[in-house]
Amino acid sequence: MNTQQYAQAQISVPADSLHLVRDLVAQVGGQIVLEADSIERGGDMLKLLRIQANLKQQDIADALGVQQSHVSEFEANKRNIPYHHAQKLAKLLHSIPSHFMRPNAETLKAMHELEEGKGTESATAQELFENLGI
Repeated sequence: MNTQQYAQAQISVPADSLHLVRDLVAQVGGQIVLEADSIERGGDMLKLLRIQANLKQQDIADALGVQQSHVSEFEANKRNIPYHHAQKLAKLLHSIPSHFMRPNAETLKAMHELEEGKGTESATAQELFENLGI
């Protein structure tokens, strides 16, 4: 029976060094748990999941059919990730497309209005369509 006690720790390391920490933790018999829920959507999520999958930016670029510099810009949130790329990324990185998409100005405004009690929140898809006049 293994009576080894484990401690949990939260650390911050440069993203490009995560693989070194992962190797060290595995070598001593531990495990790394990354909380994707605490990561911002868009480029931050792309970078986290890419590193978790042990892929390089060029691997992502090849899968998307874009230049590596585009992936770098996606990860730095300097370029929005189009939906068709988000779909490919979701399949490649075992995620969902919305993890790679950041809300646009219109969506942020609507969210802010709802937080202030303005606007109309819909309970069902049908109600949403009716509120939108669709």
